[in-house]
Amino acid sequence: MNFEEEINKLENEIIDNDFIILKGNIPILFSAPHTMYQLRNDGTTKLKETYTKAIALYLNKYFNVYSIIKSNDTGIDSNRDNYDEYNIEIRRLIKYNNIKLVIDLHGAARERDFDVEFGTLNNLSADFSTIKELEEAFTENNINNISYNDPFKGGAITQGIYGLTDIDIIQLEINSRYRDPDNIDLLERLIKSLEKFIKQYNEYINR
Repeated sequence: MNFEEEINKLENEIIDNDFIILKGNIPILFSAPHTMYQLRNDGTTKLKETYTKAIALYLNKYFNVYSIIKSNDTGIDSNRDNYDEYNIEIRRLIKYNNIKLVIDLHGAARERDFDVEFGTLNNLSADFSTIKELEEAFTENNINNISYNDPFKGGAITQGIYGLTDIDIIQLEINSRYRDPDNIDLLERLIKSLEKFIKQYNEYINR
């Protein structure tokens, strides 16, 4: 199975529960809270953030990180309410699995002027060396247009983890150009960047 077939299979995987937890051996947790269509209070629909589910599944399957993926609309946006069940489970995972870093995956619109953006509560929620290492992993794969905390500083997931734990967390916004089923090479480049980062980060914490 080639990359395109694999990533699309993972994206289309049916998950019966409201969210799933996949454990690994590397103490990085990837979160994907917006993988479904969500009905807002005003009656409008928030679109699903395509391929964020597949990214989290793929990284767990091949690179042994932890992943938590919300798959059903519970009536609560987990990135606006940091006391919902999804956020509580994230903090439980952190506590009992010695998680060192959370990367909270989100999808940004194509018209945003960045390839990826790091939301770190204006550099409060993640160590500078972690941010630089992630940045370098992207630039080495020719993903160069990186934005920081403008406009996405970090939502309820980032804020809750920062306020209640002492680990690093980064809200990673991914432009839809890198989540386009008609240009799967860009998505593969993004995942290769995350693969490189995971390996470097794991080597660093195990020195």
